[in-house]
Amino acid sequence: MNESKSNIYLSRDYKRSRGAYALECTFEYFVALLVSDAYLANLLRYMGVGDAMIGIISSLISFAFLFQLLSLFAVKHIVNVKRASIIFHFASQLFFMSMFLIPFTPFGTEYKTVAVILCVLIAYLGNYLVTSVIFKWGMSYVDPHRRASYGATKEMISLISGTVFTFVIGFALDRFTETGNIEGGFIFTAAGILVCSLIDLVCLLAIKNQKVEKTAQSGERISEILKKLFKNKAFLCLLVVGVLMHVAQYMTNSFMGAYKTGDLGFGYGEIQVINNVGVLCRFAVSKPFGKFSDKTSYCTGMILGFSILALCFFLNIFTSPSARWMIYVYALLYNAALAAVHQNFLNITFDYVESEYFVHATSIKAALSGVCGFLATLCGAALLNHVQENGNTFLGIDVRAQQVLSAISFAVTLILIVFIIFVLRKQKRIDE
Repeated sequence: MNESKSNIYLSRDYKRSRGAYALECTFEYFVALLVSDAYLANLLRYMGVGDAMIGIISSLISFAFLFQLLSLFAVKHIVNVKRASIIFHFASQLFFMSMFLIPFTPFGTEYKTVAVILCVLIAYLGNYLVTSVIFKWGMSYVDPHRRASYGATKEMISLISGTVFTFVIGFALDRFTETGNIEGGFIFTAAGILVCSLIDLVCLLAIKNQKVEKTAQSGERISEILKKLFKNKAFLCLLVVGVLMHVAQYMTNSFMGAYKTGDLGFGYGEIQVINNVGVLCRFAVSKPFGKFSDKTSYCTGMILGFSILALCFFLNIFTSPSARWMIYVYALLYNAALAAVHQNFLNITFDYVESEYFVHATSIKAALSGVCGFLATLCGAALLNHVQENGNTFLGIDVRAQQVLSAISFAVTLILIVFIIFVLRKQKRIDE
């Protein structure tokens, strides 16, 4: 990188944009927290939805990754990045908010469940249509040689503030529950999502705009772009990694929210303590892991993360009502693994795919792996129903379904590690 190009990252506009993007990710994270795990599980359980269906709806995020495929067509028509990002992203946040107003509608459980599913799908449609665009836009103001470190810092801001945020929200919702005003808790949650969404909007407005210039690649047909990508062996390897990663995660994690509030019997406040213990662990290791990846490679960073994830799933096999404290171990290791995996999996696309095809590659990667993750959840739901219908036994052994699912996720993660070591890391990287 020449000196003039390096100095531009020290300019006022670039610094402001990096700060605004980090804050935007933080408030987007707040909204994500409020529409997942125990919050969503409690909303659905209040409406009379069963555990298996709760797991399926919770995993719609993976199925909704299909919507990123639409960005393959949309990106060709985006000229003003800021305007397109704001319109679709803010609209998606409003649909997330609407989920918590559904209990007040005069419909039965079936119709309310359908309404929640529609809100989730529409919200993710708006979000994923521009998620790759926003990521590329925000990261364009970051020095390519410091992406992992910046990602770690950005993640740390989200995590530590998210810890405080969820403590406040969690204990406030517990108070609503204790006073028998569960519906008041839903209104409180909806208001929280609205406030976070408005601040998120302000942050996007503060990022330096990008006007997309038409190039030779801009006129390429989608079929031509896809042909180039699928001839790229390294990209195909990334697809395999994405699929295995999502299968391992969604096979187990989709059902952990219901496990905490159901079999393990934790309340909102206790769940937030568990979650925040994990978040603090992720906060502590994010920066060291980021520096480690910048020094070595994104690929090596992922090997570290998936090794921790494999240990996480293995030990979760022993989490049960009689050993409910093991959920803390799961939270610690799962979050530590995410610290090493999440940013590296996003950034590694820069290593193997040309910049002009970044959005296309990221969208395909997310869509395919997301659908496979959703299918894994469907399989997990069927297995969960089988175990519960047989009195929490599997192959004659007294066990909870989540323990069986953890064993499957453990095996898949081991296969993933072997693939990265012997296949992905041997691929040729693109020099920036």
